[in-house]
Amino acid sequence: MKACFLAASLAIASLSTLFCGAVRADALAGFSDITVVSDAIVSLRYEGTEYVVANDDLMLGTTTRWYIPTATGVPTQWVDGTPAPAATTTAGAPPKPEDPGSEGDNFYFRRNGQNDMSSVDAINFQETVFPVPTDTIFVFERGGNDTGTFQAILLDGSLGAKVPFSGASVYKDTGVDVAGQHAFGVVFTTTVRVKGVRIDAPGHDCLTICAIPKRADPKQSQNPQPPDVATDVLREAILAWTAGEGATTHDVYLGTSFEAVDGASRTDPRGVLISQGQAAETYDPAALTYGQTYYWRVDEVSAGAAIFKGAVWSFTIEPYAYPIRGVTATASSAQVGAGPENTVNGSGLNADDQHGVELKQMWLSTGVLPNWVQFQFDKAYELHELWVWNSNQLIETFVGFGAKNVTIEYSLDGSAWKPVAGVPEFARGTGSDTYVHNTTVALRGTVAKYVKFTIDSTWGGVPQCSLSEVRFFYVPVQARAPVPNDAAKDVDLDPTLAWRAGRAAASHKVYLGQDKDAVAKGTAPATAVTEPSFTPATLSFGTTYYWRVDEVNEARTPGISEGTVWSFTTKAYEVVDDFESYTDDEGNRIYETWIDGFGTTNNGSQVGYTQAPFAERALVHGGRQSMPLSYSNTGGFSLSEAERTFAAAQDWTRGGVTTLTVYFRGDPNNTTGKLYLKVNGVKVAYNGDAAALKAVTWTQWNVALASVNTNLKKVTRLALGVDSGGQGILYVDDLRLLPAAAAPALKLTIAPAGTIKATGNDGTVQSINGIDAAKLVLGKTVADYEKYPDHPAAHADDLNLGTYASLDEAKTITTMFAGPVTTIFVIERGGNDSGFIQPLDAAGQLLGEPQPFVTASWSKPGVTIGGQAAGGLAITSSAPIRGIKFLPPAGGVTGVDPASIAGVPAQ
Repeated sequence: MKACFLAASLAIASLSTLFCGAVRADALAGFSDITVVSDAIVSLRYEGTEYVVANDDLMLGTTTRWYIPTATGVPTQWVDGTPAPAATTTAGAPPKPEDPGSEGDNFYFRRNGQNDMSSVDAINFQETVFPVPTDTIFVFERGGNDTGTFQAILLDGSLGAKVPFSGASVYKDTGVDVAGQHAFGVVFTTTVRVKGVRIDAPGHDCLTICAIPKRADPKQSQNPQPPDVATDVLREAILAWTAGEGATTHDVYLGTSFEAVDGASRTDPRGVLISQGQAAETYDPAALTYGQTYYWRVDEVSAGAAIFKGAVWSFTIEPYAYPIRGVTATASSAQVGAGPENTVNGSGLNADDQHGVELKQMWLSTGVLPNWVQFQFDKAYELHELWVWNSNQLIETFVGFGAKNVTIEYSLDGSAWKPVAGVPEFARGTGSDTYVHNTTVALRGTVAKYVKFTIDSTWGGVPQCSLSEVRFFYVPVQARAPVPNDAAKDVDLDPTLAWRAGRAAASHKVYLGQDKDAVAKGTAPATAVTEPSFTPATLSFGTTYYWRVDEVNEARTPGISEGTVWSFTTKAYEVVDDFESYTDDEGNRIYETWIDGFGTTNNGSQVGYTQAPFAERALVHGGRQSMPLSYSNTGGFSLSEAERTFAAAQDWTRGGVTTLTVYFRGDPNNTTGKLYLKVNGVKVAYNGDAAALKAVTWTQWNVALASVNTNLKKVTRLALGVDSGGQGILYVDDLRLLPAAAAPALKLTIAPAGTIKATGNDGTVQSINGIDAAKLVLGKTVADYEKYPDHPAAHADDLNLGTYASLDEAKTITTMFAGPVTTIFVIERGGNDSGFIQPLDAAGQLLGEPQPFVTASWSKPGVTIGGQAAGGLAITSSAPIRGIKFLPPAGGVTGVDPASIAGVPAQ
């Protein structure tokens, strides 16, 4: 396979001149001429070509930072704006929350005199993904003195090989000053187009990461399926692509050699031109070879017989057998620090499956005979083979701890054992750190949950025995890789369930139902199918379904391979419009779908703003956008109405929907007319409180579809409007169809806290409203802005009134609890602020609507905090919640200074 890794190609050099406010750094190698104006890159020259930022010659990506907690071992994103995680590496200073990952996604070295960088101090790695593939990535870093590794992020999302680097020998000084240090730069080039780069270098202070976009020629074939560099591709895969502009036929090349596929042509086919002049944009190569990497290319042929050579893509077919993960091992005995778990945990193996020579990465028995190791899997597997890395200490060739003659047995229950026939002599370890497995034992489809090695002799004849690693491979005879993914949410009501068939399946039996136990026991309704897909009858909204696929082949023993129980949950409602898809690009602007009265003489409506962004991005009910709808029923306008016409008629009875829900929000300066909507021209008036048009909270308007006298199976038009006078602006969001009227929104009751007892001014809280402090739970508080760094949001997470958080500048503060709570007590310095409180669920998502609080909402318990009177709030929820968010008042300024935020656990 052609190498897919980052080749570090060195870059930038020393400062040469300063003129007209620009800093220009001339290159020693690779780069020449990086131009920086006002601390931002405006152009750079590489290999004789100048790339200008203003011309979109360079692109930015999306940068994220990741840490791997010891407790889970799972890479976890450090989301910008959230508290810094604990250090997960020993290198570097503690993680720096003031340097978010997104700072790498601009062309600045400094802004407002401050460093503008992404810091990866003491966490594991940083990733940057670009919107367009690239093979040339530029990275600028403050200091350029860190050490780590680079990995290409390939187009299928997998990673290339790790390439180690030492910053001092790679990064070159640009001479551009960054707050007392220089910016250093490097360019990374790849042998294939990639989507991004991972930098694993604790302490790395990235100033900016940009790349040269590599857009395909529109006349070339594009969008290969399988995706380029895809792995684990089905053996029966059909190749597909998008034709280039003007193509009338296609030449398809396919082979196992990159050089052959890249160099072949009609006149020199090299045995890989498998289809010439075909009309279809697909090709079925029939069954391919397990585990083989293939290269392919599609040349596009125009009507004039011009040939546009395509890029060479690659994919790798699924292996015949897969390694078993999560194996546990026990042994007859083990030396301290050299336990049997080392034989299955990958310790000592590098990326090339070479094993090291450290004893602590192997198993070594104490010498008490007999020597045995037993392996247990999470379930029974059809075993294909196993690989053995024998004992591999430096002294192995002299002492001979390695197993030589071994009896291998297998079992389904760990009690009844059967021998494996034809076990070869285990090959001896080499005692070098480049040792690869050199023993393979065929297991020939043995079905087992347990495997046991009894070592009958060692290479040196010594009583102690040692093994480095054992890896088991199974044949996937069960159904796997479900679509939708297991536990998927928001699944449509008419999904096609699909899966990867087991190796020997002749047919499939699909169990589906809402009772998990019935599906697991095989008593749920079942359907037999011949293909690995199944479309169930109509499903219901907001329902969790369980399903299982048994693979059937009566010619085998056993004839049925029972599948795993999977689940999915259907979406809770149908989205009519959530206003998320609109952009600021011509043809996709919000007012080009929702047609308003602009330019008319009888319609006073206007959708969107007059300048980009055209949709509203701050006042939203859900997601990131809502629709601003201005209305003016004065000056000759009798109504203000905006209408959307659906390209395809919608069925508003599907799934038993009964309710259309519209969320809207007003403005205090509005003068109120009468709100209405129309379905296929049939008008439905809003029957709620007219004051909702002035409210700054979101109102949920439920429309019973049974009351709309139109053909709901064929809805083609939907309008929203205001008539009967009035002018102002409404914000509209989340138009949804529900199977029943939405449940009453969760409500908060906000009242002064009755009594607060503390040890004194700036003391410790003893009780609130008669509830002992020991019965309260504390949360985790974060803020997106802290006016005074010495009063961080975390100071609200205790009962100590001597420390408090300080928030200002119309930002938000959020407190989450580990479990559900029903009442939340807030004690604040001053007790004189106003705004809104929004309830949150366990994922931090909005529940119900925000509720206002004002100065009068606070009690005055008679204690002081920081020299000011304390105020107390009691926030009670109509149902258990997991957190709250403070939002600024309508005027946009808040100064909430909480000293303590504590909750009463739900019973």
